Amino acid sequence: MSETSMGRVPVGEPIPLRFDPTTKQRLEEYAAGIGPRRFGALVRVAARRLLADPDRVPQALTQARRVSAEVRRIPWAERPLHLDPATRTRLTELARELHTNRSAIVRVALHRFLTGAGRFRHPVLREHARTDLTTRTYVYLNRSTLDRLERLISRHGDAPTAAAAIRVAVHRLLDDPGDLAADLTTIGAARDLTPETLGPRTNVHFDDDLRDQLDTLAERLDSDRAELLRLAARQLLANPRDLEKAVTEEIYRGDANRDLLIARNTRRRQAAAADQPARMPLRAPSPQGNPFGKRHVFRFDEDTKRRLEELADEYGPRRVSALLRVGIRRLIGSPRAEVDLAQARRVAAAARALPHDPVTLRLASQAAARFLALAADHEASPRDLVAVAVHRFLAAPGHYRAELIDEAGASGLDEKFKVSLRPSTLRDIDRLADRHGTRLASALVRVAVRRLLDDPGDLADDLETVAPMHDLRPAPRTARVDVALDDELLVHLDALADRLGSDRQELVYLAAKRILRFHHNIENRMLDEMFRAPTSRKHLLAKHARRERTRRTDRSSDT
Repeated sequence: MSETSMGRVPVGEPIPLRFDPTTKQRLEEYAAGIGPRRFGALVRVAARRLLADPDRVPQALTQARRVSAEVRRIPWAERPLHLDPATRTRLTELARELHTNRSAIVRVALHRFLTGAGRFRHPVLREHARTDLTTRTYVYLNRSTLDRLERLISRHGDAPTAAAAIRVAVHRLLDDPGDLAADLTTIGAARDLTPETLGPRTNVHFDDDLRDQLDTLAERLDSDRAELLRLAARQLLANPRDLEKAVTEEIYRGDANRDLLIARNTRRRQAAAADQPARMPLRAPSPQGNPFGKRHVFRFDEDTKRRLEELADEYGPRRVSALLRVGIRRLIGSPRAEVDLAQARRVAAAARALPHDPVTLRLASQAAARFLALAADHEASPRDLVAVAVHRFLAAPGHYRAELIDEAGASGLDEKFKVSLRPSTLRDIDRLADRHGTRLASALVRVAVRRLLDDPGDLADDLETVAPMHDLRPAPRTARVDVALDDELLVHLDALADRLGSDRQELVYLAAKRILRFHHNIENRMLDEMFRAPTSRKHLLAKHARRERTRRTDRSSDT
């Protein structure tokens, strides 16, 4: 440490760090409350507190990794696996013997197959040609494993289905289990994870001694500086004791001029506090307590607007804007914003979903048998298969006139299926069919179904994404609400919208819904939001208290 530089400038090269957006925002808020440009000092304080008790770091790091993996894990992909009875029995007995399930054993078998496939083409072809696969079981696999398997078996051109390769992998494992118990612990439980969401890079200066301690601890725990500092930041935010004192100690580390520097910092703060009232009218509200910032128009449904006005009336006239700003600030600071937005979208979509229109599908006996077999293979309903078939056809109809004419003149359509389609899909089908004649919509649906039977493709994914789709009514938001938002709040709101893939309108509507559900103990927040001018705050608070006493007295006299 250098004392000739007055002890204020940190020594050493900067370390590039990346934090998740929520942790970065909370660190910046704490640092801004202590003083300007205090972020780096706050991170160094977190690092020193972490290094002060290194014996607790391994357990905390393991717990943090477990929580991160739990949040980021990707759901298993469900796949049907057809087996012969003998193999099914051996697989079930092995799973019972090891106190596990069949899916975990299949995951281990696929891992071994992919890491040492050897000569696999002829065994897979023989397995694909088998006709004694009378039993079916469902297994749950990682999507990345399935992708690797598809790439491996497709190297030789037209490859058989991945199910044949999975059966080859299962047979190899049953013939040579090896150390299966250990593999079940490490491989069978492994999950695909989404990448960790980290924000932009931040450079923080560290002296050589602190950097060496971090490197030593990271090497001992098989980690790195960035992961340890993210852990340190989370621990600091979980227990932010004596932060201002610790950051001051970190900033003024030179003993030669320590008292002088602390006194200068105190004078700077006092001067900034004395000048603050003179500068506040540039961003603060007027002495009458009006909110500052430009007014922005948002649309709500009539019921939500009425409930907002009723709740805002509890705090005085024309308080809807302040109530919404309180809701927006709560939403911005909530770690569950993404979860709440996803839930709100699901509820809104369910409430606005239009019912499907009924359709009768007629097929010949042979086509009907193939259709039912395909539905049974994928555990799907006829309605789902028709929805996928029509969706694929509308996405790429190609040259369909000859097929349509042939299908319109087909006979022997003895099998009937009662299905349903989205109204918009039916309109598109009618529009295409009307180009070649009248009353050809049913023939066009049969053309789409026959194309699906000839080329099912990746039907499982389409059944999950396309079949459950519904047409939605427009959102009934006709009531206008004007909200005054300052530049700082708009910046935070736009940043949250970018992170969640949303916009201001949707987030403000979500904030309104949340504040209507959870509006307990917001009196202080409302007062802070309504009377933000420090020059007349005391007078306005007293005036508000008198108005509230009068209003409540009038209410009690009427009852």
